Amino acid sequence: MSNNGEIKYVTPEDLARMAPPSKFDTDKVKNKILDLQYGTLPEQKLDIYLPDDAVAPFPVIFYVHGGGWYLGSKREGALECIIDATKHGYAVISVDYRLVPTVSYPEFIFDVKTAVRWARAHAAEYGFDPEHFGMVGDSAGGHITLTMGFTGNWVEYEGEEFGWEGESTKLQAICSMFGRSMLYADHDAWYRESGVRRTTGAPVSAGGESPRNMFELAFNTTNKTLMRIISPYHMVHKDIPPTMLQHGLSDAVVPYQHSIHLADRITKVCGADRVHLCTYPERNHSDKDFMTYENCLEVLAFFDKYLK
Repeated sequence: MSNNGEIKYVTPEDLARMAPPSKFDTDKVKNKILDLQYGTLPEQKLDIYLPDDAVAPFPVIFYVHGGGWYLGSKREGALECIIDATKHGYAVISVDYRLVPTVSYPEFIFDVKTAVRWARAHAAEYGFDPEHFGMVGDSAGGHITLTMGFTGNWVEYEGEEFGWEGESTKLQAICSMFGRSMLYADHDAWYRESGVRRTTGAPVSAGGESPRNMFELAFNTTNKTLMRIISPYHMVHKDIPPTMLQHGLSDAVVPYQHSIHLADRITKVCGADRVHLCTYPERNHSDKDFMTYENCLEVLAFFDKYLK
């Protein structure tokens, strides 16, 4: 990728590769249980999709949606891709979490942690295998997934006041699709360095806040030191679960360097066998190619090694 020292911006052709948010049609899956409350708050809801033919207990893949921490729902985004895991013997649990600006970090982490504890507490009831829990998330959901995987059973990240105290939140494998790992990163510098075309910004929230303000609201700080402390990159330790990273090298929203640098960090701390980095030269952010059955099979090949 060329570097002329200038930031380039996306073209209509670039935008056409980015899959627009679409509602998932739950009728596609026959065996499902929708809108279960997993915590003490009414907003804490999840959907369960179960395989038709496999015999319980089922390994579980949690799906965490994207949307910049302030948009989206459990029936949007890359669920369209990962739902096909039900055809391969997995239960899929898609989680709603509270959105910014109603809450901020780490409240949305507490929500997803509570969903994992709920699933372990109800494993026998729904046929889950509590020893084989994985998670996948796209964009902001990828960031949440990384934080979840790297902070399993860390007291300060548990949010046990929302229910199921004492249940483990450890995950056995995780997959981040184009998620942020370095919250303090200088994106402009990365885009100048790579020559990748970037967006001018993201849509404003329903409340009218700008994307920059929403990012600040999501994490309660603009302090670079604090942002380092709460970045997944700096949470890597020798006992993190196997981690898959998928990122397009033409990503106009979350620079691919987030995944490149994180993969290097995991390799240095844990060894090369703990991280599986997949980059795709032509893929943009939330690219349509990430939403295909073929991509689902690629992700499942990773999960099969650790959850079956």
